[in-house]
Amino acid sequence: MIKVAVPVKDESLEIVTRTGRAPFFAIFECDESGCKLVLLNENTHAHEHEHGHGHQEEHTADEVEHHHKHVKASKLSGVDYIVVRALGPNMEDALKREGIKIIKISKKDGEKADEVLKKIKEQLK
Repeated sequence: MIKVAVPVKDESLEIVTRTGRAPFFAIFECDESGCKLVLLNENTHAHEHEHGHGHQEEHTADEVEHHHKHVKASKLSGVDYIVVRALGPNMEDALKREGIKIIKISKKDGEKADEVLKKIKEQLK
């Protein structure tokens, strides 16, 4: 069983382009028969941007650590992959530090998490 996270807007499972600002992470469990949604976790990092923390963050060890705390708080530990459209360097380093593999997609791959996962199933090994 493979666990996959996708940054989404809400229960509609519409994919959000900016991973660090996505309101939620949809967590799917995938096997040879397909993927099913098991959790919808709030992204604690998104709240900071709602309250004026929207400045461009420098790529520093402190910022990576800050993002790593949010990765943990958003319950992404134990996830094998994250499917993203765009990812800043701090979030990328924080996810890699947690051992999460990154799969980059584009809008042409789909708008909803479940449809994108069907398309990229071969990459989830």
